[in-house]
Amino acid sequence: MTRIASYARPSSLAEALRLLEDDGALALAGGTTLPRLRLDAAADAVDLQDLGLDRIEHTGDTVRLGAMATLEDLRQSEDLPGAVREAARRELPSTLRTQATVGGLVASAAADSELLAVLLVHEAVVTVATRKASTDVALPDYFASLPRPHGEIVTAVSLATGGRTATARTARTRADRPIVAAAARVAPDDRRIVALCGVAATPVLVDPDEPAGLHPPGDFRGSGEYRACLAEVLSARVLEEVS
Repeated sequence: MTRIASYARPSSLAEALRLLEDDGALALAGGTTLPRLRLDAAADAVDLQDLGLDRIEHTGDTVRLGAMATLEDLRQSEDLPGAVREAARRELPSTLRTQATVGGLVASAAADSELLAVLLVHEAVVTVATRKASTDVALPDYFASLPRPHGEIVTAVSLATGGRTATARTARTRADRPIVAAAARVAPDDRRIVALCGVAATPVLVDPDEPAGLHPPGDFRGSGEYRACLAEVLSARVLEEVS
């Protein structure tokens, strides 16, 4: 269990970044998850809720999601594609959707996150801030660079809204986290983009023409071979739906 030694609630991004430079500090967004620390360590919590990072802004064919926007905000936003809204609904039960944030979702990089798979096919770009600069990082590159440098904050996630998107999933029950889920999108320029969750350490983009060839780890919900088979079947299903 993470032990909290102190609590701060800064009112500016600059102040929050200064506080997070301390090795023992951690960012507190929705509070549904916290990074694991050593049992003999304690953390200084830096609450991000007063930084004004909760807006959802629609400009042309792009939507910018503030990092502190909740998953329930996404579910209700008419500016977002239906596939994103539905994936947000599936991500967590209603009691947690009102707390969990976009920034926390991205930072956690959960392997079985259907919503992250949908954000991947919508070409999501993560904006991260440090005391020196603000940088945009494509979501696949963000995942590839985990763990991220200490002292940065995810401030926004931007995604493209055009095109057609489909999702498919297999889970033990309708309400359960997916064992494997697939998302496919045909962009306005006819590019086909496919992402999977449940087959690697994070959700991943795959080649639409060769989604097979994966070597997922197995667990109590399904072996690696079973997950690889699901990946192939579900990828074909979503690609057929958006064709």
